[in-house]
Amino acid sequence: MLANEADDILLDDHADHSVYMHKQCGKSHDVIKERTGSTAAVEIICPECGAVETRQ
Repeated sequence: MLANEADDILLDDHADHSVYMHKQCGKSHDVIKERTGSTAAVEIICPECGAVETRQ
């Protein structure tokens, strides 16, 4: 996948590697979780290292 595609996710703030994925792929692989009490924020688990990023 290429960066900046519709519904793409770039994880690059937590480690020495970058991970690109489609939002739909992340949901189907169970690495995107909606945060309790927030309608816009989600937690995304890096499939490479397990680090968690919070996105709005």
